[in-house]
Amino acid sequence: MEHHPESSEASVEEHGIPSLPVRIVQVFVSPAKLFDALRHQPAWMGAVLALIGVSIALQFLTPVVVPEDVLRRAAEARISDFIPAGTDPAVLEQQVDAAVSPGAVGVIAGAVIATPLILSLIAGLLLIAFNVIMGGEASFRQLFSAGAHAMYVYTAGGIVSIGLMAAGAEIVTLTPGLFLPEMEGFIGRFLNGINIFSVWTCGVLGVAVSRFYPGRSVAAGTTYLLVLYLILVAALAGFAGLLAGLAG
Repeated sequence: MEHHPESSEASVEEHGIPSLPVRIVQVFVSPAKLFDALRHQPAWMGAVLALIGVSIALQFLTPVVVPEDVLRRAAEARISDFIPAGTDPAVLEQQVDAAVSPGAVGVIAGAVIATPLILSLIAGLLLIAFNVIMGGEASFRQLFSAGAHAMYVYTAGGIVSIGLMAAGAEIVTLTPGLFLPEMEGFIGRFLNGINIFSVWTCGVLGVAVSRFYPGRSVAAGTTYLLVLYLILVAALAGFAGLLAGLAG
């Protein structure tokens, strides 16, 4: 059903866009209302800067609140999938050390560079599908602002994982594999590679698509991004299996 945001735009013009803390709450509880506002006034600077700040803070906070042995075992489990069996243990140890203690420069540079790149990629993928292919008219700025706010859902997943690890759980991300019988091979790697909060983020961006592109449904945007995300997860799972096969 076609969406007509005239009343929402009038409200934005009258009251202005909500403050950043309010917008972050809206991402979780009323994304449609948030994206109606961002459609008319696509604010993004504050959201991106706050994302970068939170990312840096979490990187520095993690080794403080998470026991070192838990952090190291979780890092080793994550990295070992991408290092062929039989690799010198010293090499694996170096990789784990780098993951556990990346250094201040690496943490800050990574957040400052990676955050806008990821958001630009998301906006670009949406533009290709819904502007270039389907003839929509949303702007890159609108889609970038939507991604900047939707990414707080993904960030919340990181906070949950840190909390669980601080309690002693060796869980880097919440995945479907945690709730299913243990599986080996590609299927096991694939299920354990799906971040539930990433799936939620795709759903939130699906809401943005429905508000920025009249006539497009939430399912259209969600399905498009979810398929791309699952292809990426499958590729990583396949690559890890290839490395294991080469070692064998």
